[in-house]
Amino acid sequence: MKVILSLFAIIYLFSGISYGQKNKDDKPGRDFIINVADDTVWGKISGNLTPSTASLKISFTDNKTSTKRSYKPYQIKSWHPQGLNYYFESKEYRPKGLRAEDQGYAVFMKCFTPYEGSVRYYEYYNTDGSEGYYQSFLQKRGEMVEVKFEKFYAQLAEYFADYPELSAKIKDKKFKKTQLAEIVDEYNMWYNRKA
Repeated sequence: MKVILSLFAIIYLFSGISYGQKNKDDKPGRDFIINVADDTVWGKISGNLTPSTASLKISFTDNKTSTKRSYKPYQIKSWHPQGLNYYFESKEYRPKGLRAEDQGYAVFMKCFTPYEGSVRYYEYYNTDGSEGYYQSFLQKRGEMVEVKFEKFYAQLAEYFADYPELSAKIKDKKFKKTQLAEIVDEYNMWYNRKA
């Protein structure tokens, strides 16, 4: 009986080891980055991921090469922590008052919209001296617009005016300001159906 139990234990141990090795690379549910060549690189995101740090750099260990490297915005296109419903995309932040000919700052913005969305919803954690705060942005046809929460209903009703039913719901305050992701999702579903 001990021999049979030992044999099962050995088989179980080896099946667990081979499963772990099989899942080490290129499997969903792991961290990954999209490099500037549009390749997916699987690995592990690590380090201090406070909002201000995550906006400016990440540390990533490549599964295949075991190489650890820090990336800043524009060195990669995006980074994707496992199991989360958002990811971080490299973007240009243009502060208010910046002249059109001036270049903005490279940052990672948190994206809450899947790739196929016509409108994308982003958050950026900005710091002004010792104070930090989130800014929300929408992007349609490549143009980024900051959401002004003091003008939320009027701004979004106009922004989504090509979908009259959604625009009316926004004007009638059927959504809370915390439901920006739901508004964007509803618009994108409508847009994809009509396309």
